[in-house]
Amino acid sequence: MAIFSFLFNKHLDKSILVISIAASLLLLGLEEDNKVNSARKISSFLLAPVEEIDKYFVDIARLRDENDKLREILAALYYERGKLLQFEREKKRMRKLLNFRMESHYRFLPCEIVSMSSNRFHHSVTIDRGSGDGVVKGMPVSGYRGIAGRVTQVFPSSSRVILINNRSLSISCRDRRSRVVGILKWDRGRYFNLDFIGSEEDVIVGDTLVTSGLGKVFPRGFQVGVVRQVRKGKGRISKDVTVVSMVDPGRLEELFVIMSGKEWDYRRISRELGKLKNGAE
Repeated sequence: MAIFSFLFNKHLDKSILVISIAASLLLLGLEEDNKVNSARKISSFLLAPVEEIDKYFVDIARLRDENDKLREILAALYYERGKLLQFEREKKRMRKLLNFRMESHYRFLPCEIVSMSSNRFHHSVTIDRGSGDGVVKGMPVSGYRGIAGRVTQVFPSSSRVILINNRSLSISCRDRRSRVVGILKWDRGRYFNLDFIGSEEDVIVGDTLVTSGLGKVFPRGFQVGVVRQVRKGKGRISKDVTVVSMVDPGRLEELFVIMSGKEWDYRRISRELGKLKNGAE
């Protein structure tokens, strides 16, 4: 090993020349087919670093394109966020003028599911947050896309949550488009029935349902599901409405406990937006 180290450190060019000559002589002694195959292998070996460099620059170009697109999206989101903040101010001012109760904005406590019940009709999970984290019995729980359940038992470092596909749980929902109110109950899998919908009420396929807040169990305005099917009910005085939930209760891994509400803080939001903007630049 010492002699190789000496040759490559002190006489690199000469060592490469000798190796090249030896390889050429070796190739000349081979049969024609073997010469071609060996030449291909050697060229692939020698060109491998060049191909890696070329791939590196292709990746850099792709990342720059993605970064430009993300900057465009970020700029659009800042613009939309600004409009929403303006609408929120106007809404708050109007509610104040009309002497309506001020709306709350909620804090979301992230948590992980540590166990799931095996009961077929009483689906529930255990999360890794408890009274030590501020969780209180009765708090609603959401997934990334909508309401997922409700806290029913609280321990120091964990809590039990019954999911929306639990037979004992009913959710008062409102059609976001038509404002029709009904009671959502689990049927099977991700499918639910929206009960107490009259035959003349305006509910159509594709409508989004949100929590109405009327049951005092879930805060209003959280997405629950989308209307999948509408049919005439028995006696033709009601509609059979099938809904598919926003969250898939059977595939949940992370949840968010919806903590007590607080008033919208414009200054805090502006500070957070400023941090995001500085971080993006």
